[in-house]
Amino acid sequence: MVTLVIGGARSGKSEFAEQFASKRRKNRLFYVATLRHAGDRENLERIGRHQVMRAVRSFETVELYTPDDLDRWSDELILEDQAVVLLDCLGVMLSQGKYIESDSGHWMELENETVEVVVMSALGKLARKTRDLVIVAPDIFKAKAPDPSTDRYMRLLGSVLQSIVEKLEASVVEVVAGIPVIRRDRTGALTSFADQVGN
Repeated sequence: MVTLVIGGARSGKSEFAEQFASKRRKNRLFYVATLRHAGDRENLERIGRHQVMRAVRSFETVELYTPDDLDRWSDELILEDQAVVLLDCLGVMLSQGKYIESDSGHWMELENETVEVVVMSALGKLARKTRDLVIVAPDIFKAKAPDPSTDRYMRLLGSVLQSIVEKLEASVVEVVAGIPVIRRDRTGALTSFADQVGN
């Protein structure tokens, strides 16, 4: 089962996704962390908070920063483990896969189609090899892109989200101010979980 959890910044989407993934666990529980350690204080504090939350819920953390990293890791997963995998956050992973630094130190922007092919290949493998795949993604579509590069990134994210829903037949929940709003529930699992946590 694939579940897409979407929401704005600080909406509570990560907390909801962690609770949901933990509840779905039968065997191994993986947390795919995508945020690179940039060294700045805010990022390090945020990463630290997430590490504490993951430890409480017994996640095995795997740090994967790009769609290529995810694709290679998905090849290593064992179907028989019936793992639950939480990927947080798809938006960060896509940005780190779209804008890459060359050997000469210059930044290059990859074509959207190139990035989408790799990430959808990886997500497709994970969907087939896991009991549950929970994907966290940002809702950045309410504001207009400030520049052409950001517009291309937004188009990439939007296209990948649609592919996840269509090709992977994902359930979708939007988290607003910590409240899950179920947009599509393929199995009834989201509704059941939201009822249990009182939402």
